[in-house]
Amino acid sequence: MNIFKKLTILSLIFFVSQCTYVDKEISKSQEKEKSILDQYLGKNSSILKVKFGEPANIFFRSPYKIYVYKKSQLIVTCERKFYINPKKDIIEKFDSQNCINK
Repeated sequence: MNIFKKLTILSLIFFVSQCTYVDKEISKSQEKEKSILDQYLGKNSSILKVKFGEPANIFFRSPYKIYVYKKSQLIVTCERKFYINPKKDIIEKFDSQNCINK
């Protein structure tokens, strides 16, 4: 029984350390994604079509026109939303979910 307790504790320590590693890698990937997408802020929306192609969806939510780009990576679908001021045709903000940058 004593060996079983030690193995259980050792296994828990191993899994917790792996979770922190994965969390750090996800944070690095999110920071890299943010730095890549930050370069599009304040630029014309036509630049998005050159870089990412035609958006999968276009929504109109006052006061923005939202371009949605989707890309499947492994099992997860990456979704990027760019919020465009329709009067100036300028990218004002973005949102990115499940995007992995290595």
